[in-house]
Amino acid sequence: MIKFIALFFISLSTYSACLDDANTTLDIMDCHTEELKVERPKLERTLLQIYSNSDWPVNEIKLSQEAWMKYRDTHCKSVYTSYGSGTMRLAAYPSCLVELTRQRIALLQRSFLNL
Repeated sequence: MIKFIALFFISLSTYSACLDDANTTLDIMDCHTEELKVERPKLERTLLQIYSNSDWPVNEIKLSQEAWMKYRDTHCKSVYTSYGSGTMRLAAYPSCLVELTRQRIALLQRSFLNL
């Protein structure tokens, strides 16, 4: 029950209109998977903008991005694993990826693009 409540709050933090139509865990998973398809290109565009506007070492930004990706993947895998064999893990994993990707975009924009 606690994990269901946690997933509910995770879903709210990465809210999308498609969640309004989600009736099952698999629907929630599909919703977050679709959101990830939107967020990944946003992240790539943000990075390209930073690289093209940068007077500081681009290599350091690329290294930080690689380290962040390792962190994101490991963290979200641990979230997935924490749900054991239940189907909630199928929704928790892409939800985690969406949330951390959105956070990363915001951080990059604040840090390097003054947005």
